[in-house]
Amino acid sequence: MRANHLQVRASEWEHLSFTWLKLEAELLRERAIFGPGPGLLLSQDWVQDAAEGRHRTRSRIRRKTLRQSKRVLGMLGIRPDMSEVGKNRSESDAEPKLLCEVAAEVKDEEEDGGLTFFPALKDTPVITEDLPDPLAPVACSLTQDCPDIRVILQELLPGEEVSSKMCVVMVSGLRITEGLLLFGKESLLLCEGFTLSPAGDVCCRKHHPSSVRDSFISTMLNKDLPAASCRCWLYEDIKEARFMRFLLEDAAIEIFMKNGHSAFLVFLNKDHVSAYKRLSRVVPALKGRGVAEVIANAKKTPVVEKTALVKWQKGEISNFEYLMHLNTIAGRTYNDLMQYPVFPWIIADYKSETLDLSNPATFRDLSKPMGAQTEKRKQMFIQRYEEVEGKESEDLTAQCHYCTHYSSAIIVASFLVRMEPFSHTFQALQGGFDIPERMFYSIKKEWESASRDNMGDVRELIPEFFYLPDFLINSNQIQLGCMEDGTALGDVELPPWAKGDPQEFIRIHREALESDYVSANLHLWIDLIFGYRQRGQAAIESVNMFHPYFYPQKRGQDTKDPVIKSTILGYVSNFGQVPKQLFVKPHPPRSGSKKEGSSTHQPTPFYFKLDKLKTPAQPFRELPRGPVGQILCLEKEVLVLEKNRLLLSPLLCCFFSWGFPDNSCAFGNHATEKTFAVCESLCDWGQILCAACPNVTTVITAGTSTVVCVWDVAVTKDKLTHMKLRQPLYGHTDAVVCLAVSEVHSIIVSGSRDLTCILWDLEELSYITQLAGHTTSVSALAINDLTGEIVSCAGPQLYLWTMKGQLLTCTDTSCGPQSNILCVSFTQRHEWDSRNVIITGCEDGIIRIWRAEYTRTQLPGPPEEPVSPGQDQTERDVSNSSQAKGWKRHLVLHQELNRSQTVSQRRYKNNPAITALAMSRTHATLLAGDAWGQVFTWTCE
Repeated sequence: MRANHLQVRASEWEHLSFTWLKLEAELLRERAIFGPGPGLLLSQDWVQDAAEGRHRTRSRIRRKTLRQSKRVLGMLGIRPDMSEVGKNRSESDAEPKLLCEVAAEVKDEEEDGGLTFFPALKDTPVITEDLPDPLAPVACSLTQDCPDIRVILQELLPGEEVSSKMCVVMVSGLRITEGLLLFGKESLLLCEGFTLSPAGDVCCRKHHPSSVRDSFISTMLNKDLPAASCRCWLYEDIKEARFMRFLLEDAAIEIFMKNGHSAFLVFLNKDHVSAYKRLSRVVPALKGRGVAEVIANAKKTPVVEKTALVKWQKGEISNFEYLMHLNTIAGRTYNDLMQYPVFPWIIADYKSETLDLSNPATFRDLSKPMGAQTEKRKQMFIQRYEEVEGKESEDLTAQCHYCTHYSSAIIVASFLVRMEPFSHTFQALQGGFDIPERMFYSIKKEWESASRDNMGDVRELIPEFFYLPDFLINSNQIQLGCMEDGTALGDVELPPWAKGDPQEFIRIHREALESDYVSANLHLWIDLIFGYRQRGQAAIESVNMFHPYFYPQKRGQDTKDPVIKSTILGYVSNFGQVPKQLFVKPHPPRSGSKKEGSSTHQPTPFYFKLDKLKTPAQPFRELPRGPVGQILCLEKEVLVLEKNRLLLSPLLCCFFSWGFPDNSCAFGNHATEKTFAVCESLCDWGQILCAACPNVTTVITAGTSTVVCVWDVAVTKDKLTHMKLRQPLYGHTDAVVCLAVSEVHSIIVSGSRDLTCILWDLEELSYITQLAGHTTSVSALAINDLTGEIVSCAGPQLYLWTMKGQLLTCTDTSCGPQSNILCVSFTQRHEWDSRNVIITGCEDGIIRIWRAEYTRTQLPGPPEEPVSPGQDQTERDVSNSSQAKGWKRHLVLHQELNRSQTVSQRRYKNNPAITALAMSRTHATLLAGDAWGQVFTWTCE
């Protein structure tokens, strides 16, 4: 009893200690009470977040966590793990510095005698006589006395009982650690740094030997024991689970969460089948799937859903979506760098100023592997194959075209080397950075190496080339070395058609992937990577035969010989492995053209023909009172809500409203217009000026208190169960007047009268960065769910930003005394379409439509020529091109929509201000709501 009591007290104290450290970091960050103020940035590095978003993309980039204060760690009686200290030193992870000079009180504390804002905690529970020192090498004879076990106890839900325990190896990039998978009644626990004793008791790895018996996997485990950690995942939050391979063996499962996180688990005793069966019994999303998946896994035939194939053939899903789907069912994963998703090289032209996507010569030959892109190299690989003809052994000299692979850990790390955590992954694999000339520094050079010049390089691409511009930029200022001519390696050198802009490179590259030529030929590449030409006689005829070690095969006695097995697995871990074969017959081609407008049932998007837009004389909808606050285009209807009212759930038809004299809020039924609940929880937070509802269980409010409040709500049919404050977000110094939120990118953006916007992480509810430099109060915000770009409006000024807070461009939209922008929106049909626009609704009652264009910045000479992205240019004089220094992006006004002029051919002095914008689901119609409560539609003639 006493031991249990002390165990609970120690667990509570550790929880309190780390909560205290979290509080310290929160108070010292940017825009915090003791941190740098508006416009001042700390030099924190950026790191890619592991969560997957739309179509399994990893587009979230977050700031690196501030290092915890050593002084506060000491006062709390917590010694940092020495392996972590060593890691920090190796990563040169110094205390963050301000990017600009500020007052002394916000500078980083010195190592000796530095200032801290925290008093020492003196009331530490006196329990050391009964519990072992966490850092002392005491044997773990009784598991309940081990301090690391408390990590699991802290994560256990009240009343939770563990019904099953399994030893696993957790794989995340190069981090390979031993752990446990615990099945509870309502949740799954993933415990890192633990194992099971022979008696089945949970033990920490510090006090108990490893349970991993596989000698090769043992060598892959991280040399430094990981700090004990535990993640608790509710069964209802699990979205998917799939059988996976690890080192060519079917012994793993990858579990996907609804929030985008995942876990790759290798089961030590071939327990993956029983683990999947258990998951299919307790996880609602997997119920009924256990038998079919287990049978398919036993037959080693991945289940290829015909639905996705048919959708792709009909053009209902994009080429990118389909390729990512095939990668997923073929066992490719972000978690295992040996099995990273593989995408094709698409473009062969990296010299032209513009790309002609109607010219087949622009593209790579998708019917041939990278080793056969030129006839000369193809013949060299055929000669290599024939030189060892008749040799049946499977050693390093086995008969094959290629001894290296198109996807491996080092290929992935070299492509992503400018971005954390892959810069450290690359150094771990290579023992440091490579010779600069051999690093990835130019798209053109990489293509020439993989398609023509280097017999050891047949690499394909990774998904990031089609959605993530951040990997092309050395935003963390990593020292990659200098070329022989003294040029420092920085950002990746882009082809001329990208106009020096990583965002434009990604857009054009994705446009090329979705082009008619690629759509008509992509099935040929699928045959090479996932299909019938992956192996066998068809692979030999296609010059597509890789070393036998890259294929999972039954090797008989070879796998029993530890030397041979170690050689094979070493080869695989260094050079990669082929995906699972999905098709044994030729993959069917895509049917017909997929261009917009080519299908008769698809109406023309309104922004394709801006000069043809017309509006009827009568409003589409008219509210009985107040300005329009929100327009929602659902599948079968359009909902219009007045100002200070948001739809919480289309399914429940429930709205959330605010702006009452007593600062309360209300919930009501939109169909009946009846309020069914009034909540006074908001009264303590001043007057609410804006709100956002990212999902049915979350409401975000902000106003005069300067605090952004995130609330948990539970609404059943016409009944509010609870409304509880989840987290207040502090940072603004004046009233917050507008909010935007994106679940896809997990960000909240708040705009304030303090002339700044702040980006917050929607999941972690933490600060990301700030958007500073507005000339007046921020009045409107929007987030592009497809690209992650953010637009902010301040008076007549229009700003375009990346999710990392980089200003892409800004423009003054002033067209009169009342041109302040009140609402703004993106078109979001296809992210690669250069015709996409930004729409602003202004105080003068005019809708203005903007499009990004590029202007060449040049030495004195001929005037600048605007060029729309993706459009053909006229041929320029060579002397003009030689004078060019680069390109600059601008927002150019393409159309003004003024209903009063359209209807009566004259401008009214009292045009109602535009207060809300929306687009139909097909983007055929633009809807605009005004201050008089009217909604008008604009469509092409």
